[in-house]
Amino acid sequence: HSVRTKATAPTIIIMKVSAVSLLALVGTASSFVVNHNKIRETRLYERKPFITGNWKLNPGTRDEAVELAKGIADSITDDSPCDVALFVPFPFIEAAQKAAGDKLTVGAEMVTPESKGAFTGGISSQMLKSIGVEYALAGHSERRTINKESDEYINCQCLRLIENEMNVILCIGETEEEFEKDLVGAVCEVQLKKGLASVKPEDMSRVTM
Repeated sequence: HSVRTKATAPTIIIMKVSAVSLLALVGTASSFVVNHNKIRETRLYERKPFITGNWKLNPGTRDEAVELAKGIADSITDDSPCDVALFVPFPFIEAAQKAAGDKLTVGAEMVTPESKGAFTGGISSQMLKSIGVEYALAGHSERRTINKESDEYINCQCLRLIENEMNVILCIGETEEEFEKDLVGAVCEVQLKKGLASVKPEDMSRVTM
């Protein structure tokens, strides 16, 4: 599970905190329901949590995506103490939006920094915004390792989303090898600094980490 906390005071520079791991594809929507009895009294509890789920390359069909999105949305009530977002594969975004209604936010799993042109397979922030998408992931570990996205490329993704008045979840984190070498802090610091390069303080309210 991935949890973001959002500051309630609008006049300060907001650093939203997130453990940007994945919300695995689960068998029942009840897995997304918050157990009030397990919430500890902390300062973070004064802020509204933001629980997100990344579907990765799942599910296999549109019908399955609709069923899952609807099941999760139906589990959210007026008493739920958090905001919820799902990051789904591009072909399922609009179907998931319709199935979920206004119960949760449906975002994109990635975005390309280019706006238009000869970039086969690219998905621009303008394209996403035109179908009602407000959030996109940037810098997910699988995009970093499998697709070889650099910190500079990821930074461009963040800047382009912000320029288009959208929101970005900047994913940072170490590989298993880096973890074993006790490089967690150093790796995350570099990814954070490079990922947020040129992001203005007043735009930090659009960034979740």
